[in-house]
Amino acid sequence: MEPYLGSKVIEIGCGIGNMTGLLAQGRDVLGIDIHPGYVKKARSKFKNKKNISFRVVDMGKKFPFFIGFKPDTIVCINVFEHIQADRRFLKECFNLLPPRGRILIFVPALPSLFGSMDSSYGHFRRYDKEDLTGKMTRVGFSILMCRYLNLLGVLGWWWNGKVLKKTIVPKSQILIYDRIIRWVAPVEKWLPKPIGLSLFCAGVKS
Repeated sequence: MEPYLGSKVIEIGCGIGNMTGLLAQGRDVLGIDIHPGYVKKARSKFKNKKNISFRVVDMGKKFPFFIGFKPDTIVCINVFEHIQADRRFLKECFNLLPPRGRILIFVPALPSLFGSMDSSYGHFRRYDKEDLTGKMTRVGFSILMCRYLNLLGVLGWWWNGKVLKKTIVPKSQILIYDRIIRWVAPVEKWLPKPIGLSLFCAGVKS
């Protein structure tokens, strides 16, 4: 995401701040989330960082304009799949940004993989490139880059969610995956990926 980040970032769906500290390296970041408990933990984690602030907001129901914080970048990591009216949500993001402002979206990929785990996690959908880029361009964004990520994870998600009908990823598999991915990721970074478990897309307000 780094090449596409500006200097004032709104992170929608910041959770407990796992990504916030990385986004805030040399930038001002406003993290927002629907869960007060998450925001409380995030505030505690970054209480000494003057360039990081947090607010509790349900962006799926209301989309306020943030007085005193004018973002040039919106970051949404695993958020859009939880928003039923995702096209309206995209339009609101577009309206919030200034000309040449950017939106960075990370979502679950491949609708054919939608299964029991997606339902358990509260997903309304999974995306492919055509669907996500089409929705972005229809509200006014130009696409800077769109690519699939995590080819290795496709098989595991299919097996657990489509075949075994599990509701969560087994912890044992996560531990194994964490060990394997550190070796696979550097190679996968340079490989062409026709599919992947996730999809990353960067857009700019035309």
